[in-house]
Amino acid sequence: MSELQHAVRPARTADLDGLTRALAAAFTDDPLFVHLLPPGVRAREERIRRVFAVDGARSLSCGGLWTAAAAEAAAVWFPPGHWRGSARQDLRELPAWLRIGGRRMRFFQRVRSALYAHHRDLPPHWYLLYVGTRPERRGRGLGAALLQAMVDRCDADGVPAYLEATCERSASRSTGGTASPSTTRSTYRPAAPGWSPCGGTRADRPGRTPGGTPAGRPRRGRASRERLR
Repeated sequence: MSELQHAVRPARTADLDGLTRALAAAFTDDPLFVHLLPPGVRAREERIRRVFAVDGARSLSCGGLWTAAAAEAAAVWFPPGHWRGSARQDLRELPAWLRIGGRRMRFFQRVRSALYAHHRDLPPHWYLLYVGTRPERRGRGLGAALLQAMVDRCDADGVPAYLEATCERSASRSTGGTASPSTTRSTYRPAAPGWSPCGGTRADRPGRTPGGTPAGRPRRGRASRERLR
């Protein structure tokens, strides 16, 4: 096993603050976050960090948060059946989301609704919401190592995996997000080896790709491997 593989492990509570800061740095210029919280909005950096603090804490609580290289990179996963929080979790997180969203809360709600719509028709699966590396540490394989750790687990358990991506750079390299602020790309990975791209899904048309294919349903065709941020 390589030194890099040894550096990848499930996160602990003590890792959470460092991981949320690493993810905030990784996604500060991501098209989706530029859409949600445009440059110039009040306390933008802190509000982005809080997004990852909320989602990271929920992932940690169900064993889905992973770290690499002393919190320089992180992956936020949710296990089967937990791609959406419970009513109790939603209520507990609501004050934090209201502080994050502020007057832009409707944009957050629209994006979340679109993302959730992808999961309803899928079999139980692991959901990768975010994977990111601090900009100065990119290109060293940290995102790929984080991804591989859970892919190996999914293969061993015979469980599919689902990746949300928010930019063409990320989707084409297997580590990121959206072609435009209103578009996300998703990848559904069946339990069998190989990646099955599912195309983009517009936030204003949740549940369907621009080509008319229901979001989250694996398309047939040549498998592709993506890289994450």
